[in-house]
Amino acid sequence: MADLHRLLAPRSIAVVGGAPAERVVLQCLKLGFDGPIWPVHPKRADIAGVRCVPSLDALPGVPDAVFLGVNRHATIEAMATLRSIGAGGAVCYGSGFAESGDAGLQADLLDAAGDIPFLGPNCYGIVNTFDRVALWPDEHGMQPLDQGVAIVSQSGNVAVNVTFQQRSLRLGTIVSVGNQASIGMEDCIDAFLDDSRITAIGLFLEAVRDAQQFAAVARRAHDQGVPLVAVQTGRSATGAAIATSHTGSMSGRAAAYDALFARYGVATVDTPAQLLETLKLLDNGGPLTGRRIVSVSCSGGEASLVADLTEDGPLQFEPFSAEHQQRVESTLTELVSVSNPLDYHTFMWGDRAAIGKCLAAVLDGPQDLTMFVLDAPPGPDNDPSPWIIAADALADAADMTGRRAVVVATLAECLNDELRSHISDRGLTALLGLEEGLAAITAAATTGTTCEPQHAAVDAVSRTRVVGEATAKQRLAQFGIQVPAGRVVDAGGVLAAATTIGYPVTLKSLGAAHKSEAGGVKVGLSDAPAVSAALESMPASD
Repeated sequence: MADLHRLLAPRSIAVVGGAPAERVVLQCLKLGFDGPIWPVHPKRADIAGVRCVPSLDALPGVPDAVFLGVNRHATIEAMATLRSIGAGGAVCYGSGFAESGDAGLQADLLDAAGDIPFLGPNCYGIVNTFDRVALWPDEHGMQPLDQGVAIVSQSGNVAVNVTFQQRSLRLGTIVSVGNQASIGMEDCIDAFLDDSRITAIGLFLEAVRDAQQFAAVARRAHDQGVPLVAVQTGRSATGAAIATSHTGSMSGRAAAYDALFARYGVATVDTPAQLLETLKLLDNGGPLTGRRIVSVSCSGGEASLVADLTEDGPLQFEPFSAEHQQRVESTLTELVSVSNPLDYHTFMWGDRAAIGKCLAAVLDGPQDLTMFVLDAPPGPDNDPSPWIIAADALADAADMTGRRAVVVATLAECLNDELRSHISDRGLTALLGLEEGLAAITAAATTGTTCEPQHAAVDAVSRTRVVGEATAKQRLAQFGIQVPAGRVVDAGGVLAAATTIGYPVTLKSLGAAHKSEAGGVKVGLSDAPAVSAALESMPASD
């Protein structure tokens, strides 16, 4: 795998081009990058107030990372120069390569680069808030951090959108890989695993470029205890066609990806919102120890919603044991029926000590997580103090018992930034949206739980040959795979073979690829007369 340290955490940067390059300079300055920035432009004296040099050959030093914001042909020319001077790596922003059908031009780019690693082409690049780097030709919503999660995305625009998240996720690094001509998603995961500041890794992918390499980095992530969470698109026929058109990726069948991710302990979610909520939960406490969940709310409607949404899922909402139930009941009135999910009613609303006592009794059990459903008034004219009391009571109970708990809002907009910050300051995670929160809890309960031995490499097929059904079944049987008992005979031997096998039998003709459509399959033949009649109506075999 490529050494990406200089590119992903550069100490010196060069930017080539006009408007996109200027935005990169501005973003680096805004984030606080303290290394040299060398804009390259043949006609301009400065870019964003930083003095230009006329060409890459005129650079005062060898840059660790270079942003190429020029057209595709100029990108190839610039890459050859970067190779000659020994640059650390590049971001190729330009499009018009394999994603638009010009695989030859993308091959030329690879030839020009040689051993210089690069992101793209057709990508947005990288924002690394840990090292205050933004090789990013657009707006982003990220702030400087010293620890947090990383996301790698094949879609540039989805990556841009994700940086604007307002969910209190500590998003420290994001990388857009585009066509993955040089650096793939697997390379980025491997590089992230070298950075102890990264607590979890999210993936927005359309196709895995190299299943063997993906397996290797997934196993490394598992061994290091760094969770991987993926959103894989292009699962429908239409989605796969779209993915191919805009990044050049060939998306495979959903079942194949599901099997790959399950084999190597990669959690999967369906939407970017679920991805962000999952990463937030993993960033604050890591994966769950199991799937046993207790839900607490002050409303029967919320308890019913949780029960409905989780009825057929992998999370386990087990009833309280008799002893545990008795301890919880002792903190409530006789009007409350204790169950899981639990509706503790509002008799104690606003009483921090009483709510905390109840929640401590609930948390002091065998479950792996207790979720507290809480929506608060977000408006500036509202008084959220009773809801803050409830959140504090949960934090008090978690501190007292040493057990893990989260706050889950039914509606994402009902926990504003101020309350989320308060909850975070108390050491808890606030998950936004009941469906998103449950998806995050499910993913956190399944990531990293298994990691099987790496699958064998599969060589590309050089030629194919059609094998007949009878021969195929014989070969499968040799490998210990059960197949129906059968015989290959001519018409004169059919009745004797049927008697040997035992009724009922199925009669098939040989040769036709689609036997049913040709009338070459007769099933459920229970005796010799039925076989004889079927044989007379059967088309001739090849």
